[in-house]
Amino acid sequence: MYGKNRFKICLLIIGFLLTASCNKDMFDAEDYKKIVEIAQPVNNIDESHAWDLTSSYYITVEAGTSSTEIRRLQILSANPAAGERAVILGDFPMSAKEKKYVSFVAPSLLTNFYAARIDANGTYTLVEFSKDQRTIGFSHPLATQAVVDNRLIGNQSFSYCFEDEMPQPGDYDYNDVVLRISIERAAKNQIMLNITLAAVGSLSQVAAGIRMENYKYDDIISVTTIDGETFDDGYKKSSLPFIDGNELLVRGIDNAAVINLFEDAHWATGVAHYASEGYIPRYKYNVSKTTSSEHDMMSPRTISYVVTFKESAQLDYFTLNLLDPFIIVEYMGAFMEVHAAYRYRSVTALHDYVQPVNATILPWAIVVPDGSFRYPLDGVNIGFAKEGALFGAYMTDKHAFGNWASNSGTALDWYLYPTGNMVY
Repeated sequence: MYGKNRFKICLLIIGFLLTASCNKDMFDAEDYKKIVEIAQPVNNIDESHAWDLTSSYYITVEAGTSSTEIRRLQILSANPAAGERAVILGDFPMSAKEKKYVSFVAPSLLTNFYAARIDANGTYTLVEFSKDQRTIGFSHPLATQAVVDNRLIGNQSFSYCFEDEMPQPGDYDYNDVVLRISIERAAKNQIMLNITLAAVGSLSQVAAGIRMENYKYDDIISVTTIDGETFDDGYKKSSLPFIDGNELLVRGIDNAAVINLFEDAHWATGVAHYASEGYIPRYKYNVSKTTSSEHDMMSPRTISYVVTFKESAQLDYFTLNLLDPFIIVEYMGAFMEVHAAYRYRSVTALHDYVQPVNATILPWAIVVPDGSFRYPLDGVNIGFAKEGALFGAYMTDKHAFGNWASNSGTALDWYLYPTGNMVY
């Protein structure tokens, strides 16, 4: 029954959009909304939902004095001096007696953090602070000094999970393209973005880019990759490219700075490079635990991009939340963008169009503040919640995706409770 309903839904949406393309005044937004709501796996969605699992913080940090030269300031998610694994939430150059105003982003479920002052000898001075504190100093009586095992410290990484069927309702497994992105401060005026293509669950051509929020094309000197490798190496673009040009830095709408990731996700996996001339095999990669005529495995592919800015002043406030990764899909001859973060849902970076937007509809992409997030298997919805029933890839009661979708202030940890046989 669901398959038949979905087929009818798709036909109706096509009809609505065809009508809308001829006469925008005839497009019935309410009817479209109802059609998508029927197809999605969650009802009673929180109308105030921002679909954001992170919180942003702006703090002042006073370095104080030290007997050795101070080199860096880091904001950590835990205390590595106590043997805890910690994520670097912010990383900034710092000197003795300096006062820095910085920002960082963290999973909303965290309530305490650590500021770490690192000297020239690699010694850490750590101070714990709460999410409500806005000024942190290292003269605090509870500040501790220690030599830290750097193997306990890793870069912050987010997972960006996309559906490729916009404006039609998807199957809500959020694995048509899965990107994992971490960020490092490479130099005073440089950041390095480590981009991993983890999965391609689509059978269609899908392109991808990253818009740099708050930065214009002319604010950036260059975008390069380590060793010169790119996802598009060897790719021959068609006469109608999703992303115009081959440069890594693209001038977007309103002079936006856009990083060109890839023109075709299947080619970007690296697996398709061995295909015969002019043919790209289109399997679903890393969304099934077995291989088949449709599914195959790939090694997640990582390429590191170095972005050099003309000015360094703003980089102390640069966080993963200022990255706007998006995919580009083709629908009825038009190119449409699916932006990962809900706050950027109406942005058009390279292709101008009107995106269907409504808070009571599940988004076509989600951002999870966990670089090892276990996304659903092919065809498994992320979390069904209708008429009091919970099931799907994240269905643990009080920690379910459906709980969070229905109330944005609850179950902020849902992504830590996968149903093992339903996720990759």
